[in-house]
Amino acid sequence: MPTAPHTRHGTGQQASPAPDGRSLSQIVFRPWDCQVVATAVRFEIPERLASGPRKSAELAVAIGADPATFTRFLDACAILGLVESDGEGTYTLTELGGTLARGSGPFPAMALMNMGEGMWNRMAKLHETILTGRPAKDDRGEDLYQHYDHHPEERLWHAEAMADLSNDAGRALAAGFDFGPYHRIVDIGGSLGILLSHILTGAPHAHGTVFDLPAVVERGRAARADSPVADRLDFFGGSFFEDAPPSADLYLIKQVLCDWGDEDGARILRNSLRNAPSGSRLLVVEWTRPAGGQPDHLDLMSLCLQTVTGGRARTEDEFITLIESVGFRYEKTTPVPSATSPRPWQVLQAVRP
Repeated sequence: MPTAPHTRHGTGQQASPAPDGRSLSQIVFRPWDCQVVATAVRFEIPERLASGPRKSAELAVAIGADPATFTRFLDACAILGLVESDGEGTYTLTELGGTLARGSGPFPAMALMNMGEGMWNRMAKLHETILTGRPAKDDRGEDLYQHYDHHPEERLWHAEAMADLSNDAGRALAAGFDFGPYHRIVDIGGSLGILLSHILTGAPHAHGTVFDLPAVVERGRAARADSPVADRLDFFGGSFFEDAPPSADLYLIKQVLCDWGDEDGARILRNSLRNAPSGSRLLVVEWTRPAGGQPDHLDLMSLCLQTVTGGRARTEDEFITLIESVGFRYEKTTPVPSATSPRPWQVLQAVRP
């Protein structure tokens, strides 16, 4: 296999960097960098080195790895700055590597989810999505969520990655949005209940319901059993393509619509909100793509979403059109600062006439 070239082929000149600062050589010849990062998380390298330097041979035995291959892997981690090597088989965790410890932030779960078989294999079929406009399926003809049915570990990685985003959005909403007028709140596709738990903490008068697939809400119910808001938080199992949660005066839907095309997005809203009474409100929490033709970093995420689930990043106007297509009247959009991203959460507010 060829190694990454250091110069532009045939010219002897340094290749110009891409807009994000990487060289084309890094982009083309080192796509496995992300797999190295995800594998470091999977083998719990940060946790195993947290107490101090250790020998590669010792770690290989603890993990059950092939010693020579594992040393080669740790050397790759050193190239990426995750560990430091003394050149004699001993490795030390770096500050950067420490950010990959589970529970330390958004990177560990996101790396596992994005580098898992479900996402990785579908992104290999990006060219098919570009030709057809449809999401990629694997060789079994399955979409991403059907793949997760056979791979519960990957489904858990997905849930953990979304939980990290929900933690950030939940704290931001609890601090930057007034939930005083609402007494019954439903979180559509609320997974493990993290977003709603943050909101209920700041709204002690309110009760909340997480609406998600039965298997998901069972995990959420167990995860939130000891939560300070457990007595005001319940879970309702169902599919947002077919079922509706109980009536409420406020409905939340965070980063669900971006996973689906317009037809499916409207179907989700229509089914989930069919018990919504007149005067009830809807908060759609998303990142919105700026209007206009200039490329935006969300376009990369949008292309990934279209390939793996059929969704996309939308502009504010596109979200408004989707919301109003199911009978809600758009009112306004409120940006809420994120603690982990320079891009704020956009909260689109609408009311049922």
